[in-house]
Amino acid sequence: MTIRLYLGTNTYALTVQALLEELALPHELRWVKIFQETPDPDLLRVSPHSRVPALEDGDLVIFETGAVALYLAETYGKGALLIPPGDPDRPHFLQWFHFLATTLQPDVMMQFHPESYAADAATQERLRQAAFVRLDKVFHTLDAALADGPWFFGDKLSILDFLLGMQGTWPEIYPDTIDAYPNIARHQRAMLERPSVRRTLQIHQAKMRENGEDLILAIDPAGW
Repeated sequence: MTIRLYLGTNTYALTVQALLEELALPHELRWVKIFQETPDPDLLRVSPHSRVPALEDGDLVIFETGAVALYLAETYGKGALLIPPGDPDRPHFLQWFHFLATTLQPDVMMQFHPESYAADAATQERLRQAAFVRLDKVFHTLDAALADGPWFFGDKLSILDFLLGMQGTWPEIYPDTIDAYPNIARHQRAMLERPSVRRTLQIHQAKMRENGEDLILAIDPAGW
């Protein structure tokens, strides 16, 4: 049975879509709108908070980016993209997996949707600027973690690299530019060289252009 991915353009669903491409898994895309007063009923069926990504795989329904990424790697990855239990690097795999979800992601979300945290524009801007201060510290921490790169675990690619790399395409999340964090910039360039990532971004670029929008990336991929 074909896997169905519920997604919006240029959202966290990029991560799951790129993983589906990386693992060469047949799938269909169900484009939905989020952050609207009347949630898409099909999306609500698979994601009670009306957020993407959400995934249907047969009778299984699962949402939350990290959970879906882990599910795909464990179910279809044949040992790739994971640091397995018993591996000496497993504790650090778990550390960065949760760091990306609970420390990085909230302040990234603040840059795009401060209205979720405060009603008035002045408070929203103060929250965004405070989040930028935290993001600078977070990115320096991640930059140090990638010192032996290009990936979190040197030459071994894992789902961590997709979890960081796809949201790392967003220029809006950097207090200055991505080049302030050279190891993250190297990581991003390595991600953009992967056919799975390029195809995912090209699909989103085409979909956005249908709506008169454009896909702006933190680093322009060579050859685009």
